[in-house]
Amino acid sequence: MTRKTTAKPPNASRDDTPDWLLRKYDVSAPRYTSYPSIPFWRPTTSEEVTGWLGEPSGTRDNSLSVYVHIPFCVSRCFYCGCNVVVTSKREQATSYIEALKTEMRLVRERTLVPQESGLVRQFQLGGGTPTFITPDEMADLVNTVRELYPFEAEPEMGIEIDPRTVNRNYLTRLRELGFNRISLGVQDFDGKVMGAVNRAQTFELVAELMAHGRKLGFRSINFDLIYGLPEQREATFARTLEQVRELAPDRLAIYNYAHLPRIFPYQRRFDPETLPGPEEKLALIQMARRRLDEFGYHSIGMDHFALPGDDLAVAFREGSMRRNFMGYATQAGTDQLAFGMSAISEFHRSFWQNEKKLIRYYRAVDEGRLPVVRGIRLNEEDLLRKQVIENLFCRGGIEYEELRHRFGIEFKSYMACELEALGSMEADGLVELNATGLQVTARGQLFLRNISMVFDPYLRKEEGGSPQFSRAL
Repeated sequence: MTRKTTAKPPNASRDDTPDWLLRKYDVSAPRYTSYPSIPFWRPTTSEEVTGWLGEPSGTRDNSLSVYVHIPFCVSRCFYCGCNVVVTSKREQATSYIEALKTEMRLVRERTLVPQESGLVRQFQLGGGTPTFITPDEMADLVNTVRELYPFEAEPEMGIEIDPRTVNRNYLTRLRELGFNRISLGVQDFDGKVMGAVNRAQTFELVAELMAHGRKLGFRSINFDLIYGLPEQREATFARTLEQVRELAPDRLAIYNYAHLPRIFPYQRRFDPETLPGPEEKLALIQMARRRLDEFGYHSIGMDHFALPGDDLAVAFREGSMRRNFMGYATQAGTDQLAFGMSAISEFHRSFWQNEKKLIRYYRAVDEGRLPVVRGIRLNEEDLLRKQVIENLFCRGGIEYEELRHRFGIEFKSYMACELEALGSMEADGLVELNATGLQVTARGQLFLRNISMVFDPYLRKEEGGSPQFSRAL
């Protein structure tokens, strides 16, 4: 049974969050696009994943989501933490697409889901820069996916777009191929900020693509924004938000810039003096939340915002939203098969990630092996805690009876230590506990990562130091 969200109205006021509270919870934390988080996965072989694929699907109707990763970028944006290959050699895409098609066939041969019933409800292209490949290569790729993994009548088809790489003709071709949702990488509209991160991109360029996308009938247009970038200040970000208001995308994702120069050496190019300080950075996201509320957007989970009629806002209200490696998605209950370098799949009760080095990805595919490098098979305890954390992120709360019915536990006694640990968060106004469940407050939405950490035993049992995560706020 689909359950509606337990959260309070998502546009409730957040203006009462004091600075001391923000400082208290600004710690390193997993993003919880999966549970357990990737650093806790282990080395995994092609043979193991073949066994996982040969098991019955965990979904009621064998439905699938398909994700394809295109890693190529002509230049590097200095804020980026994605797995990319920086190159100007367009011919590299040709070899990569052939490898993708081979990998898809290898997985199709090993997957138990019947081809006639395992219909694709969602298809997503990410990167890197998916539009690095030509329109004809894009058509070849989409047609191959449709051949191997038949789509339902009206699937959601989305693609991430770097506005600098697409003209009107390419956008038209994408619509003809069936894409109905696009996500434009905006990040910021301030020229000084974008120059500092090596991404020369104008408001006019985005506005032109936006207008043509509307004319073509794309169902949903998303903007990605980032707060905490070098040279970014409240005044400049306020101007960006006004420009967002003018263009009125259907939804937005506003991500926290993760400054991890030890992991991403190119981030050392930033002069630390140009980065917003902790308090100013937190003021940016608080201001964004207030302004988007004024503009009519509803807060969706932790970092997404949508107009009331957008599919994501509807899914949030109806309780059918889920959280995965793409952030928030509209379709709960689907297995996700992911293809390409570094791509991450979630099938039944298992996760796995592909090789992150292109040469190793090619070698595995050429040898007829699944190009996996690490993964994890979830036990019953993992499945329980995964559901708890997904409920926090996607429904804004937990209903004890639902979890008792699904997992056969008395939540209040089973999670007594965790509920006791939430006491201080309740005192800080982040959650409300009662006899039937717990609810994240409007104030607590900003702290979902912190709240979820309470239910994550992997953080407590890691030996030799915890993995390096980005800051929670």
